[in-house]
Amino acid sequence: MMFTKSISAAAFVLLSVSSQALGHALIEPAIGVTGTGARSDVQRPSTGSPCGTVNVASVVGTSTPVVATNGAFTVNVQNFNGGTDGATAIKSATVDTAATGKNFAGKVTITKNGVANPATTGTVQVSGTLPAGTTCTGGASGDQCLVSFTTNAGFGNCVLVSQGAAAAGGAANAVAAGTNTTTTATAAAAAASTTTTTTTGKGKGKKGKGKNGCNGAAAAGTRKAREVLAREAAGELSPRDGRSWLWAA
Repeated sequence: MMFTKSISAAAFVLLSVSSQALGHALIEPAIGVTGTGARSDVQRPSTGSPCGTVNVASVVGTSTPVVATNGAFTVNVQNFNGGTDGATAIKSATVDTAATGKNFAGKVTITKNGVANPATTGTVQVSGTLPAGTTCTGGASGDQCLVSFTTNAGFGNCVLVSQGAAAAGGAANAVAAGTNTTTTATAAAAAASTTTTTTTGKGKGKKGKGKNGCNGAAAAGTRKAREVLAREAAGELSPRDGRSWLWAA
């Protein structure tokens, strides 16, 4: 009887170790893992332990997050064996906005998934989007969420997702700044064009005055101007008298 119990206990331990050792897919950057992850870093997330056996409180401050832009982010899924057990396809992904590992209430929408039955080992990218209106408040910087991933084969782990101000709005602000600069340059060009037109107008006015005085160039083309010039040519009027009469008229 005692021998049977010992066999059962040994089998349970072996099953537990095998379950961990046969972990076939790791979502990176995995919380609590420095550098490139290994097969031994793979977890089996569950409702009671969404991050597996990792002590979130002790590693959240030193783990590397991925950056979310307008809620969208991308992670790498590395599988260590081909086939269904090495699935890189994500079955579920939930988010804990406080990054404590205790309250995974929101559901992440997977927008680009992995492979359910990969033929070989390797790494693929998987993209997701945080729920609308999500505000991350955890992590070392106070702007991080914790996302728990589970693959089709039941393996996975947790990943920190940063929702920092630079990540969420930096690109949009840069575009807005560029637009404002372009608008200002256009306005300056328009102002320069207006100044040039005004200067040209003044030049024409001076040219007119220089020819006949008091806009004489325009006056010389009128009927009265031609009459005065004709009378001056006939000797009936002196140039001074005739033009004085013209301006008086």
